[in-house]
Amino acid sequence: MKKGTILGLCILLLGVVLSACGSGGNEPSSGSGAKASSSGTASGKEVKLTFAIWGNDTHKMMYEEMIAQYKTVKPNVSVEIMTIPAGEFQQKISVMMASKTAPDIMWMLERAIPQFLDNDQIVDLSAIKSDAEYDFADFIPSTLELVTRGDKLYGVPFSTPPNMIYYNKNLFKENGLKTPTELYEEGNWTYEEMEKAAKAISRPDQGVYGINLILPSQSWTGSWMESIISLVWAFGADYFSPDNKAFVLNTPEGERALQFFSDAMFQSQIHPKPGDQTGFESGKIGMQQNLLSYIGKAKEIQDFEWDIAPMPEGPGGQGTTLGYAAYMVTKDSPHEQEAIDFLKFLTNKDNMAVTSQFFVPGRKSVLGSDDFLKQGPSPESVKMAILEQMDKARVRPGFNNFQLIDDKMKQNFDSIYTQAGSIPDIIKKMEADVNPLLQQ
Repeated sequence: MKKGTILGLCILLLGVVLSACGSGGNEPSSGSGAKASSSGTASGKEVKLTFAIWGNDTHKMMYEEMIAQYKTVKPNVSVEIMTIPAGEFQQKISVMMASKTAPDIMWMLERAIPQFLDNDQIVDLSAIKSDAEYDFADFIPSTLELVTRGDKLYGVPFSTPPNMIYYNKNLFKENGLKTPTELYEEGNWTYEEMEKAAKAISRPDQGVYGINLILPSQSWTGSWMESIISLVWAFGADYFSPDNKAFVLNTPEGERALQFFSDAMFQSQIHPKPGDQTGFESGKIGMQQNLLSYIGKAKEIQDFEWDIAPMPEGPGGQGTTLGYAAYMVTKDSPHEQEAIDFLKFLTNKDNMAVTSQFFVPGRKSVLGSDDFLKQGPSPESVKMAILEQMDKARVRPGFNNFQLIDDKMKQNFDSIYTQAGSIPDIIKKMEADVNPLLQQ
């Protein structure tokens, strides 16, 4: 065979090989559905990502199904779920960051986000904003503020739930009371009206209480931020100054808020006492503060009718808190591009619709979908208790040095629970304990 013919055949074969290798460029991107982009994984090398969450077994199973779906389009990428208890999450991730063993992608709660951003430990995700298929404009702008620094994006929120009230319709009917929904529609849903209803419902000698402000997922001492902050805000007070540099609860409004809480437990006895684990599903709680994530358990209730309503207003106005959790990629991840691609997959419209069975999403298209509205007792209830509150609610504060501050606040709230002092004296001690930590 002539040399020219051989050379021609070689060139032809090389062109076929190169064409086959380049076919991966037609893979779908992670903008929507079960699709995933080929960015960072074009080589086909085996990659193992670690994904840290603090969720329960049901959450883990949901993610495992999504990971299996992801692997059909990214067969070389494996994702291992690491579960860490919520109360230990921030501290353990901090230790793992320091030892360079942090997960590639993780959930992160609002109180810890400033710490990791200030320490430059989180990957800049700004590039995803320009991905037309991802449709970044679909996110509610207010849900992005905590993960944005300047024009840079460092996380994508997946859970932005407003606190709300679950109420036992049977107990309201038996006592001839207007429901929180009816009062809200009239413009009269306040803490004063809540207290009146709670007094009518409560039978403390029978273990029946009108209201429980403590989220069941929280410890009593740890409730100062996740549960009681709604009450504090509604009474026109706050724990910390806007810049988180000073303790500001030591005011008449702050005293009234904590006195209301203390009196509900120990004077009028309309609220369970510390440590009481009576659940809403028992039928012995008239009104229970909780989040959307409880709705699956509530749907299992067969013994009474229930509904949801917004948090009431107080003397200081609306105090609804917005819980917050975001996906973030750690800066020392050896698989940064693959982790970003997986984050985009988790936060596309289809998959945020999947996770919305537990978490209130930041995507407008998912919040307004029929599937999301059908999750509650009625679409009208979901609109009222969740959608209408998203723009009114405030994100709980996040700041550095949280662990030490949390310990001091827990100690002082324990003094409320044990009635170890008067509310004014306890607040003064909080101020003395916490102010130095805020100013460090």
